[in-house]
Amino acid sequence: MWVEKLDITNWRNHSHSSLDFQPGTTILVGPNGQGKTNVVEALVYLATLGSHRVSSSQPLISDGEQSATIYASLRHDQRSVGVGLTLKRKGSTDAQINGVKAKASDIPHWASVVMFAPEDTAIVRGQPGDRRAFMDQLVVSASPSMSAVYQDFERVLRQRNSLLKSLRASSNDLSTLTVWNDKFVEVATEIIVGRQRYLREVMPLATENYRLLAGDDVLDFRYLPSVSVLSDEIDLADPADVSAALAEGIGTRAREEIDRGISLVGPHRDDVEFMISGKPGRTHASQGETWSLALALRLGTAQWLRQERASGDPIIVLDDVFSELDRSRRERLVGLVSDYSQIIVTAAVEEDLPSQLSGVLVDVTAGVLSPR
Repeated sequence: MWVEKLDITNWRNHSHSSLDFQPGTTILVGPNGQGKTNVVEALVYLATLGSHRVSSSQPLISDGEQSATIYASLRHDQRSVGVGLTLKRKGSTDAQINGVKAKASDIPHWASVVMFAPEDTAIVRGQPGDRRAFMDQLVVSASPSMSAVYQDFERVLRQRNSLLKSLRASSNDLSTLTVWNDKFVEVATEIIVGRQRYLREVMPLATENYRLLAGDDVLDFRYLPSVSVLSDEIDLADPADVSAALAEGIGTRAREEIDRGISLVGPHRDDVEFMISGKPGRTHASQGETWSLALALRLGTAQWLRQERASGDPIIVLDDVFSELDRSRRERLVGLVSDYSQIIVTAAVEEDLPSQLSGVLVDVTAGVLSPR
């Protein structure tokens, strides 16, 4: 698939920007802070219902505005599909597909995007939230229907936390908490199992790409759950095992959760450790190895989507990554993505671009797009 046209309104520093695309490579050029990343961030949002830079939608809406809109025409073989999202400061997000009202969770079915960005090193060496974000983007990209599960989880988590806070302040009936515990375990299990499934499928592809980027090391991962009962004897890909472990963990920490008024067990508190030949990348990887590992994970994701999703090639976004890479990794990265249907690149200056990369150039200045 590829994007034919993108329109964004009141999106960060873009009051209104519209850009036509073609297959192949499009390069957005402009100094930092002009709005290049904001353009590609809109595409990522359509594919994952989330941003790689912020955890909520509020910063995505232009200052002084009450809503922001993304609309894209996406080409699937011989068919064009129009998808749109309107984010609001108050109220839920509106969505449409070909002009017909839809659920926001339906949009990722049509958009497939893999972004490479400087922030990707945080997947290896950053905070647990950075790695959770990577896992969850992977899950939604691989199985778009999971976006609805994540929305359910956020709703249940908010309700459960609110109830825990009220129980901390009074001795209300615990039967209501039991109901929310059951729903929490149900949706949390889907997320944990989904993370495990797709990480297991992507890691061999990531290892293959790591060998091309850096060397013959084997990549692996270790899921780090928030409950100790999720031990090595528990199969984290088995829904029954995960549900039982979560239920036991909630029961064990029930008093602590009420005392603190917050959910202490679940995928929102889990972590993952990425390994290079059995050693944790977070503590043992050099800067070059960190970059290679992060790139390999993204490349593995793109390769998996190309092979397994009906939409075929995802859109490849290279957001200012070349300025962070040495010449060798630049050239290898371009070689590994050059045959994808569409590549969108951002760069502060053209000198950062590898010599073998060429395409349509678009200048970006203060939120204004000017094709050359």
